Amino acid sequence: MTRLRDRITDENRKWWTLGAMCLALFMVMIDSTVVNVALPSIQRDLSSSIDQLEWVINGYTLSFAVLLVTGGKLGDIFGRRRVFVIGVLIFTVSSATA
Repeated sequence: MTRLRDRITDENRKWWTLGAMCLALFMVMIDSTVVNVALPSIQRDLSSSIDQLEWVINGYTLSFAVLLVTGGKLGDIFGRRRVFVIGVLIFTVSSATA
């Protein structure tokens, strides 16, 4: 961990931040894509209608939005970096297990 802290300087801190944000956005986009790609299988396996498939997308979007707002408030309370790292870890583990 000290090696990483030695590499982060005031001159390159913005690039490390950009890299972390790009990685997080990439993970969100992958999960969003997976939900959309899984819709035909969900429809076939559960004999779902289009209306029910819309609820699958709405459920994902709504839960993501609620967790995003909650994470923002927790970031204000406990520190943005700490909450971001914990959130990315939880998101990665839950995505891998799903």
